[in-house]
Amino acid sequence: MSLDDARELARSALINGDHAIAVDLGWQILRLRPDDVDVMLLVATAELERGHFREARSAAAQAYRDSEDNQIRLKAAQLAASAALYENRLTLSQLWLRRAATNTFAPQDLHRIGTDYLRLRRLNPFSFHFRGQIAPSNNVNNGANGSELIIDGVPLTGELSGSAQSLSGIIYVTDAQLKYRIAQSRKGSTTLGTRLYAKRVSLSSEAKRLAPGLKEAELGTTYLDFSVARKILWGTPGNGAGGELSFGRAWAGESHHYDFVKLNGTRFFRLGDRTQLSFSAAVEERNLNNSFGQDQTLFSFAAQLSSQLSWGDRVGLSMTVIDVQTEDVNQRSLSTGVYASYSFAKPWGPVQISASLAVEQAAYKAYQIGWIAVPGGRKDTLFATDLTFHFKDLTYAGFTPALRLRAGRRFSNVSRFESDVISMNFEIRSEF
Repeated sequence: MSLDDARELARSALINGDHAIAVDLGWQILRLRPDDVDVMLLVATAELERGHFREARSAAAQAYRDSEDNQIRLKAAQLAASAALYENRLTLSQLWLRRAATNTFAPQDLHRIGTDYLRLRRLNPFSFHFRGQIAPSNNVNNGANGSELIIDGVPLTGELSGSAQSLSGIIYVTDAQLKYRIAQSRKGSTTLGTRLYAKRVSLSSEAKRLAPGLKEAELGTTYLDFSVARKILWGTPGNGAGGELSFGRAWAGESHHYDFVKLNGTRFFRLGDRTQLSFSAAVEERNLNNSFGQDQTLFSFAAQLSSQLSWGDRVGLSMTVIDVQTEDVNQRSLSTGVYASYSFAKPWGPVQISASLAVEQAAYKAYQIGWIAVPGGRKDTLFATDLTFHFKDLTYAGFTPALRLRAGRRFSNVSRFESDVISMNFEIRSEF
């Protein structure tokens, strides 16, 4: 029998359900023609159908590695994902689905892969979320616009240091979250989680000349937390509540900034088929390193309304209130913010566009600069706008790029806190 005849016989055996014969013939062919990826896929399919899931995944993985054809690699990755699912290795199955997505640009393939991935996410107790960002900015340190120190329009003797003025450069952000669902029922779920957020800054040559003594490491921030969260259904379908207890540590530059414990509660409602309303409140205790000031207690409240319009666009409105209580008068403040967003459902050419506006105010009843008490305290107002371009068609492994343009202006009666910000953020997002 020739090898081609053997291939046809193996294929017929697979079609007729004679999986053992298909596998035996397939391996005999592969001993003589080890680079025949079609036969390797046939073996993987037969092993999967007869319940030998580990062997099926191994054969599909070998076909994926040996082939350079995108269609074969797509099929091999999907076979490996199916085998891993039957092995109850859900995270590995998700990984193979992402590999499958790297080998096709067909919308129907990506939709099917995304749907399967979301089903696995609901089944898998583990979930991982990652966000990366690179943002060139004219003000990486929230510095002042000018070199003079002015309070309520009255110039004071002396000038602001270079490190206190706005410095240009690039901001790099990595934000990774890992969660594990420890309990689930029809009424709710309980999840353990951890999050690592890291921001690093590189200064431009101009910024280094303006602040020669400032180290780039001093502008970085790092945040690590551990949490336990509970989410339940409460009331009519679509309504529910949640609570989360978290604790962790934050670093400013390379120095320990503060430790914290935070308790947060959320109540959410579905108002019709297209509208959602949520409220949340939190209290947070911060134990500061002595070099950064005195301990703080933060009380916060937020409300958010999101609605999908009849033509598909989505609009959002939200507001926040944060009250910081501390013995340090320069940190004791009351802040409020109002935010609006609008997302277009239909793409404009190759991009999905969304926009947002923000207005924030912060009031410090008592504020001191050295021995000078600011009359009436410090008052800041921020106006900011974002415009985001999401390139959903440029996908790789289910990840897509986005470009966010941000412009903001902060007004203050203390010139040290008056600043302009213009940045261009390059982000990577997961489509599923």
